[in-house]
This record gives sequence, C-alpha cells and structure tokens, in this order.
Amino acid sequence: MARSSMNNSNQPSFSNSDKTEAQLSTRALVIGGAGFLALLTALYLLVQSIGGDELALLVEQAGIWGPVVYIAIKALTFTFAPLSAGPIQFASGILFGVIPGTLYSVFGEVIGGAVNVMIARLLGRRIVKRFVGAAAMARIDDFYERHLDDWKSLLAARLLLFSVYDFISYAVGLGHIRLSVYVIVSFVGGLIPTYIFVAIGSEAAQNQDILLVFYVGAAILFVVWLLFRRQINRLWVKLQNHS
Repeated sequence: MARSSMNNSNQPSFSNSDKTEAQLSTRALVIGGAGFLALLTALYLLVQSIGGDELALLVEQAGIWGPVVYIAIKALTFTFAPLSAGPIQFASGILFGVIPGTLYSVFGEVIGGAVNVMIARLLGRRIVKRFVGAAAMARIDDFYERHLDDWKSLLAARLLLFSVYDFISYAVGLGHIRLSVYVIVSFVGGLIPTYIFVAIGSEAAQNQDILLVFYVGAAILFVVWLLFRRQINRLWVKLQNHS
C-alpha cells in the first residue's frame, strides 16, 4: 500500500490534547511496575510451591507437544491484543531452560507477528481495528506514518519497543516492508530483549535475593521519577514531537 494512501479522511488526526496524553503518567508507571513485580513474585511463589524439578519433569513428559503448545500460545498473544504474553514468557526459562525458552518465545512472536502482518495486508485496516480497538488503531497509524521507513527503523522498534511490537507488526502490514524482511528482523532483533526477560524470570523465580534486587530497583526508579518527573516528561514529549 502506498504511503500516500494512508493520508485520507479516515486517518486520525493528532491534536495538542494527543500530545498532552503522550506524557508519561505516574499512575500508569506505578501500575506497570507493580504488575511487573507482582508477576515475578507470583512466579517465584509458584516455583517454590511446586518445585522447579517437578515443573521441568512435567514439560519433559509432554515431549514435543510442550514447546509446540507454548509457541502456539505465544503466537496467539501477539495476534489478540487482550491476551498478555508476560506470564508465560517469564516462565519459559523455568519450563524449558533459558536458551530454549528464548528461542521458543521468539519463534512464537515471529509467527504471531507474521500473522498480524498478513491480516493487515490482506484484510485491511477495518479488520485490524476489530482486533486491537480504536485507540490502538490510532497508534498503529501514527507509528506507520512517522517511523516505519525501512528495515533499520523496524530493527530499532524491535529492540526498543518490544512491549508494543505486536501492534507494530500490524503497522508493517499496512506499509511496504516485505514479509520476509519482517520475519528476519523480528527474529534476529528479538533474541536479545527476549533473552533478558526470560533470564530475569528464570533467576527471579528461583532466587529470592534476585527478586529482592528488583524490588529495591523499582523503589529507586520510582523515587527518581517523583523527583524529576517534570524534566522527564518534557524530554519525553520533545522526543515524541521530533520523532
């Protein structure tokens, strides 16, 4: 689809109020941080109650179906926006080992992302909007217009915006980047951030000291945010306006 075709009457406009909403919210950061810590804590308690060896044995008994089911679930969380991949991605290191868990997670993300690209490319914006909702659709359009130029911008998004990469994959489907390029960039670029999250989940689930480090780190970051939130927000809005 030509880039010019995106600039029509159906394209959402972005007013000054949108720029205000682009500011980082204290409430959103607190909810996100609390959710992250709660997830790690729940994973730790689960592993401690069941036992890492017992979980590994269950996966081993499942044979090839263990990885297949995991990859399928991971792919589904990429296509259906209400689903969250966080819990199973953090747990993949415990279930399969850090390296296999990383590879299975990336495979699932690439498959799910490729499905997103094809949905957008073959069925169009109207169907994508049904999957993600109106608000997310506006963000997808905006990201496509301002950021998705070539494989380099896609790689940057994969490395830095992995938490919203499922939405970005829909934007790729509305653009001109080839599916083969998307698959290669998504796989290679996803290895490092996915490895970090899988390793974090694996370590925190088995080591109480590591979990405590995350609590302390989150508290420090929150204090820094409270002290410098105005400066951080000004910088954030400036980056948004000049991106």
